[in-house]
Amino acid sequence: MLKKDRKPANLFKTMSGIWWIRITGAPWIQLPAYFGKWNSVYRFFSRWTKRGLFKELLERMVRRYNRDRYKVIDATHIKVHQDACHFAQSPEQQGFGKTKGGRNSKLSAVTSSQGKLLNLKLVPGKQADIKSAVEVLGNVRNKIVIGDKGCDSDELRNHIFDNGGTVAIPPKKSRTRFVLYSECFGRMRYVVENYFCRIKRYRPIDTRYDRRADNYLSFVFLASSMDWLK
Repeated sequence: MLKKDRKPANLFKTMSGIWWIRITGAPWIQLPAYFGKWNSVYRFFSRWTKRGLFKELLERMVRRYNRDRYKVIDATHIKVHQDACHFAQSPEQQGFGKTKGGRNSKLSAVTSSQGKLLNLKLVPGKQADIKSAVEVLGNVRNKIVIGDKGCDSDELRNHIFDNGGTVAIPPKKSRTRFVLYSECFGRMRYVVENYFCRIKRYRPIDTRYDRRADNYLSFVFLASSMDWLK
């Protein structure tokens, strides 16, 4: 077991090894020896994940660079590899869901109008987008919330209005009560789709190989933090 105050012998190589895994999606045991022992690199990654280091890195990026008044929300499905389907806990606790296409997860995310990640949550793939919308949006005071028809509900609209935000979500065809909506906001929804496309270029994000939700999310947080720097 690693001690609390232990640091990598070479931080650059350790982080480069984590980055190599993130890019290739290879098993940890196949990590090239140049980066050090694979189990040592994995232990540092796992320890930093438990401490929330990668999530904190993203949060610092958001606090430092985000000055946007828009919040664009959407969700995307993540295919789960068969090697990740060995559950030590309830599948739902680790963000696994079972659909017609097999096991999958869903990333519910909110971005700025530039397509930079502000917050996200990993949920089972069969869960409706609206269920995690309030938690993912966070503070909406003086913000314009943009989403698709999957986020159209009176409960979410009332939550945004009551907390000082503005709603820019198109109404469903089944909606009977009139709601005001401007198409000009709808044209901005592509930014969150572009964000999903960028992070899904990395194999361990596009396909989930990790059984633990926190390990998978660490790769997403790391990729999203680097996305802020572009």
